Amino acid sequence: MRLSQTYKQIIAKLKSQQHFSTGHFKQAIYCIINNMPVMDQFPKLGVNNPEEILDSIARATENGFVAFDLEKRITLFSTKMIEVTGWHDSEMLGKDISALFQIKDLKSPANSSPESVSHHAATLFTRDGKQINIQARKTAIIDKAGKVVGSLMFFIIEDYNKDLDRAQAEFINTVSHELRTPITSIKGFAATLLNTKQEIDKDKRNKYIGIIKNQAERLARLVEDLLAVSRLESKKLQLTIHPVKIHGMVDYVAEVVSSKHNFSHEITIESNEDLPEVWVDKDRLEQVLTNLIDNAIKYSPESKKVDIQISCSLLNDKPMVKVDIIDYGIGIKDEDQQKIFTKFSRLDSPLTRITEGTGLGLYISKSLAKLLGGDLMLSSKEGATTFSLYLTTESHKGGEVWWD
Repeated sequence: MRLSQTYKQIIAKLKSQQHFSTGHFKQAIYCIINNMPVMDQFPKLGVNNPEEILDSIARATENGFVAFDLEKRITLFSTKMIEVTGWHDSEMLGKDISALFQIKDLKSPANSSPESVSHHAATLFTRDGKQINIQARKTAIIDKAGKVVGSLMFFIIEDYNKDLDRAQAEFINTVSHELRTPITSIKGFAATLLNTKQEIDKDKRNKYIGIIKNQAERLARLVEDLLAVSRLESKKLQLTIHPVKIHGMVDYVAEVVSSKHNFSHEITIESNEDLPEVWVDKDRLEQVLTNLIDNAIKYSPESKKVDIQISCSLLNDKPMVKVDIIDYGIGIKDEDQQKIFTKFSRLDSPLTRITEGTGLGLYISKSLAKLLGGDLMLSSKEGATTFSLYLTTESHKGGEVWWD
């Protein structure tokens, strides 16, 4: 009778379309897991199929959840998780949890306290290759004997959705601001030039035309960056992969970028003479190198130099060529390094406040590096920052890319 009463409470809550709290949800799951063999109870409660209860519970909670056993194999995958990650339950059931999410220092279910609820910062891996940073809570699953038989992980989707809304609003505000600034300059100086009542000497006229040209180029760069993000995220970016001699490419880009900054920084390039060719899209590689070297110059004082070191390396046991681009600016704080590759991420420092930028360059560069079969990584301390670009030496057609 106690079982029937518990189910009645669960079904009443489901029929009232109330959202479950974590505590109610945990109670419902325990009840079903521990008593699923008692099938004759369900028809009495107006439920013809016991799976209906589980499905209803899954829909009734705003948060996603995953259950896994003592071997960390996924045993339950909720509808909300399908919506967020794109994985179907048939693809995840039986898989190790590492295929779906990562949590640093996660205890084995066998070592979990039956009564405790632990809080975690998790990274979800979506079907289309993105990574989602999300808050999670873990609690033990216990059988009727009180023995821990697995874990239940709740992913706080409501907070994630709020973050998405906030990010979208910030995106619109940032793009609006970045578009408004050059457009205002172009309109202002064009109006001055067109004012027939005002005499303008040749030097001023040329200066104003130069400003209009620079601002138009800035506008074009922003539009190109936005288009690149759109193509990358929709997987509509086409690559033409060929073997490329990396030293010549780095030397060429360094010269072009240095001249753009009036050779304000000394750039040194060190490399082995017997480097293998890298398999890349030449135009996309030039785009990544241009952004990295340009940043190294922009975000370090003029009195400092920029070092570029090219060497053979390994990434995930695969042969690579690594290009280290080192600047000697103020460095990047540990807490800022996690967000440096996200869209519209610009750090708050004296140099960034006076330097133009959209905050899209590193996001695009890392995405392109992944697409080219390599990666882009960062290490930084006070007085030195190194961006390490990994490029594959193996033939390929271009791969999948993940997103923040």
